[in-house]
Amino acid sequence: MTELTELKPRIQLKIKPRIGLLAVTCFGVFFTVAKLVFQNDATIHTVKPLAFPATVVLSGNKMWESQALTDTVVQQSRQYDAVISGRRYRYRYQNIPLDIEMRYVVGTLGNVEGMIYNNTNLKLPMGKIFQTVRQQPGVGYYGLFAYKNQAYLSSCINPQGESTVSTEQFLHNRHIYNLRFRRLLPWLLGEESFFDRRCLWAHLSTPVNNSDYQSAYQRIEKAWFDCYRWWNPRFPKP
Repeated sequence: MTELTELKPRIQLKIKPRIGLLAVTCFGVFFTVAKLVFQNDATIHTVKPLAFPATVVLSGNKMWESQALTDTVVQQSRQYDAVISGRRYRYRYQNIPLDIEMRYVVGTLGNVEGMIYNNTNLKLPMGKIFQTVRQQPGVGYYGLFAYKNQAYLSSCINPQGESTVSTEQFLHNRHIYNLRFRRLLPWLLGEESFFDRRCLWAHLSTPVNNSDYQSAYQRIEKAWFDCYRWWNPRFPKP
């Protein structure tokens, strides 16, 4: 009996810190869940538009001109795939025109076909725009298609990780790079979004001469690889 009496204070000393730790953990979980439920994380942070440079030099392509794109919108609550700035770059590759449209997209889920449908004149059926999706090591995924004697390539340059074209690929990148302990405190303090849903959307096009689609795709792919290498390290900070 005496031994039990002496042991009781020791047990209490061990239990009390654990109860306190459990209470703090429960509060943290409750706060996190409440924040996820009551705040629209994709749109609560206003992102500053990107000032696209007037000149971007790509290997083997002669710069012709560039101009700002006007299909931009004002960021609003509960808004997705908002294009907040953009610029068109025009090149000549062996005297063949090549256009690269760059857009800064926020609040996105990475569906590039949806971006094409909503921001270009190419009103092709949703889900059937890309005729093929390819992957290049060190670059990522990109979609190819042809329409009215033009070859197109489109892809989303991610904040971290390689480029993507689908929602599944984009969210896979976000889960890999955003679900890290070091991002938890800035998110809880409201300094950063939990998921970084930004994208530099690249949309390239070039004419198809004499029905030579293979040459057009090769030309546009080479330009895309150079474009990715230029823009990826210059992705804007949050």
